[in-house]
Amino acid sequence: MTEQQETKQPAAVPVTAPKARPWYSRWSEVPWHLATRTQMARADLPREPAGPVRGYVAGRDFRDKKMDVELYDVAESRPTKASGVQLASAASRRSATVRVCTDCGAHCQLPLQERQGRYLCAMCWRIASVVDTQIELRERRAENAAWARHLFEAGPLAVTWVELVAAEPTPSGRRRPPLAGRVHVVDENGKRLLDVLVRLAGPRTKGVPEEAVSPELGAAKLTKSFAGRRWIVWGPLGQVRERLAELGHRVEMGALAGVGTGWSGGMRWPDDVASRYAQWRGELDPTTGELRTPWPPGTADRVWLTLKRMAETPDAGRPGQSRGRRRETLGRPYAAFWRACDVRVAVTGPADAGERLAAILADHDETLPASVVGPVPSREVPGAMVTYMVGRGEVLAPVSAEGC
Repeated sequence: MTEQQETKQPAAVPVTAPKARPWYSRWSEVPWHLATRTQMARADLPREPAGPVRGYVAGRDFRDKKMDVELYDVAESRPTKASGVQLASAASRRSATVRVCTDCGAHCQLPLQERQGRYLCAMCWRIASVVDTQIELRERRAENAAWARHLFEAGPLAVTWVELVAAEPTPSGRRRPPLAGRVHVVDENGKRLLDVLVRLAGPRTKGVPEEAVSPELGAAKLTKSFAGRRWIVWGPLGQVRERLAELGHRVEMGALAGVGTGWSGGMRWPDDVASRYAQWRGELDPTTGELRTPWPPGTADRVWLTLKRMAETPDAGRPGQSRGRRRETLGRPYAAFWRACDVRVAVTGPADAGERLAAILADHDETLPASVVGPVPSREVPGAMVTYMVGRGEVLAPVSAEGC
């Protein structure tokens, strides 16, 4: 090998970018194997991180400012230096900490939060949240039934379904105005008033269906069908009217039917027809617990049928009173009144002691229905049992917005 011959260089080692740490917007999204330093320290068998940060979750600091909370992998943690004897002694002194779920009796690793007089594990908390949502939907279903009955009782009605024929987007991806719109209208008895496909594009625009009527004729048909009638619509009727107006043909219409505030039980509900339809069905996604969006009816006569079913709905569903309804029952903000307060009662002693007391209070209507939970083992008194219940009480108190 000559000196001029170049020395062979070692092969370059490819550099891989560090893996991005996951970020979670809410605590319910955080996997079970990730925990904060504080959570590990508060466990009944405390641990401390021994590895790097593996993720972040959105949170707030003691000044209530937004911050990202560091998450560690429990598999990369180690036990603290506290011995078993020390942990047992500390647990006997920590009377305010509850780790046993009131509903299912699970012995949880982390302290539990109180919810309406009960300390719940994550699953029971989820179940209680779903039950609250079902109660709210039952109350909202009754309101939507009354709303639908008023629609049919208030006079002539035009139930409308609208679909658009979309145009191809521009090469840059910009959306073009719709080519046409199908408007289907029935009256309060389900009888057809109109079923027309209206051209919504100019005369030179290509791709418009051949059966579409001219904007002038379509506007005249719409005006005639809505004359003297309150109207309710499912679909983008506003876009149809706007496009016809841009083409020089205005559609004269009467009053919109079923206008409401959307406020119920202290919360704002969407009050368009499609949202009321979803609320009336009240189907929750079993994975997320969120309200499902039902499949659309597809025609005006099916919208009419849906409204008739809503109007004839009996009051049925999950019994109970929603949180918003309880606040309304207590009164309006900044008012002084007799306020009925729920009082949490814990009876410690023999297993049947709480049951006997609950029966006595129930005979005098002093406990809330289905509020008795237990008995469960007492943490403070070895060998004793605790029974929880929620009793009724009355105090005279001024209530502010914060109190509601």
